Amino acid sequence: MDILRKRFAILVLPVALIVFASFLAAQGPPNKCAKTCQQIYADAVKSCRGDQACLASARAAVVNCVQGCSLPR
Repeated sequence: MDILRKRFAILVLPVALIVFASFLAAQGPPNKCAKTCQQIYADAVKSCRGDQACLASARAAVVNCVQGCSLPR
């Protein structure tokens, strides 16, 4: 049984790593504008401390920010 597990691991691990690397490569370079929007949103969520109105405002602000980035669809 151990031999089957080792062979399975030897086969699956490299395939999984190749698939993961392909996925990362397909993402393309990071967009600075979107990354800035993400950071602004994360900071806003931290400062809201669970207030629902504040979180809704932060969500609306990040949507507007991302729409302004002119990201390809």
